Amino acid sequence: MSDWRNQPEIDPLIIQTLVNAVGAEVFAGMKDQFVTDLRSLGQAYYEALANSDEDQAKASAHALKGAASNIGLVQLSQIAAELERDASDPGAALNEVLDRSISRLESAP
Repeated sequence: MSDWRNQPEIDPLIIQTLVNAVGAEVFAGMKDQFVTDLRSLGQAYYEALANSDEDQAKASAHALKGAASNIGLVQLSQIAAELERDASDPGAALNEVLDRSISRLESAP
């Protein structure tokens, strides 16, 4: 894993585009759903690794990548893309980026 660390945590332009498109109230609900989904996908990735199910781990990483990308979580999307290519144990890195990204998302307008 390498270049995801050099990416911004969040893309404010994507966030602002979403807020402009759906309104602040709807976006607040979207954030809650994304947080739930992101946590679930991260957990699914680790469970697949624990079960030595590389295909499921890659599928979970792919879904995590898409969800993170859609809501503007750049670092999370990048680390998930790397895990999709190589379903390996990211150690604490995935959980750290996931937690940090969720925190940034929750504090977004």
